[in-house]
Amino acid sequence: MKRSSEAALQLIAELESDFAFIRESEARNLAMVERLARTGSPDEFDFAAHGYTLHNLYNSFEAYFLRIAKFFENNLGDTGWHRDLLERMTLDIEGLRVQLFPRAFAHRLEELLKFRHRFRNIYKNTLDPRKMDAVQEAANHIADDFAVYHERYIAFLRALAEELRD
Repeated sequence: MKRSSEAALQLIAELESDFAFIRESEARNLAMVERLARTGSPDEFDFAAHGYTLHNLYNSFEAYFLRIAKFFENNLGDTGWHRDLLERMTLDIEGLRVQLFPRAFAHRLEELLKFRHRFRNIYKNTLDPRKMDAVQEAANHIADDFAVYHERYIAFLRALAEELRD
């Protein structure tokens, strides 16, 4: 992709929209957690709904990451690309782009990624509430914690758009 000031500004708008959706996905997840706490004895359908919110939360992050990768690197492998994409966001690629977030934050997202894979391929099993609690722990306040990385990245992109304008 040929990078231009206009393309960088478009990426900013898209990432801002994606971040708003990340926040919405987190709100739905937290609403489900509160609902589970109120019911007192959740059943498999409650856990499936909870899993759905965790699944969607990770997908909202992944859409954000894909935009960055397509804008800067524009290449993803055919297999294992979900994990590669997450890892790539921790890289500071000299002369190209800054890292989106540090490895420590990626560990939390990796828990969501692993859960998303299990959730999509559950078939003849059921969700384990104890394992879901661990994934939920990683998801708690993740959008708020991501906000600092989002704002820093938007600032980087604004500087890039200005540089490309000159």
